[in-house]
Amino acid sequence: MKYLKILILICFLLFSVNASAEFYKYIDENGNIRFTDDINMVPEAQRSKINSYVESEGKKAEEKQAATETQEATEQQSNFPDLSADDEDEAEESLEDARKRIEDMKAEIDKEYEALMEEKKQLDIAKKQTKTREEIEKFNERVDSHNKRSEAFMKKQEERDTLIEAYNTRITKQKPKQKKQ
Repeated sequence: MKYLKILILICFLLFSVNASAEFYKYIDENGNIRFTDDINMVPEAQRSKINSYVESEGKKAEEKQAATETQEATEQQSNFPDLSADDEDEAEESLEDARKRIEDMKAEIDKEYEALMEEKKQLDIAKKQTKTREEIEKFNERVDSHNKRSEAFMKKQEERDTLIEAYNTRITKQKPKQKKQ
């Protein structure tokens, strides 16, 4: 019976998870109270006297974040240019332009990937060297920045994949037209 109680206590401790988010309260130039989770949004003059808060995230925050991500993805999809063209000469030119744009995007993505991998290596080295609380905070800021750039990188890859799909669809639609002629 004693072991059962200990086992239940261990299971309870293992499965209890606490998620939290840190945000800051400050007063803007108009005298309005503002809240932000990015310390860079706080004016430098007020950073020394801002209040930091920690709040647990619940299901509502997760749902709101998912809705925001879905809305951003929809907006990003609507920003893509229509690669279809009716005139065959214009279609050839725009196909070439689309191919060139995809190739340029690939070169840019490859450069970003190399930079991200180099930064990751540097972060791995820095992680072993951090000892004080201030060093850990600076390291965490660097990691957050790296993660944001990684997310932007992933979005660019998705954008490129969408452009490739549209390009391939146009090519497959044009081949039957060329065979008929």
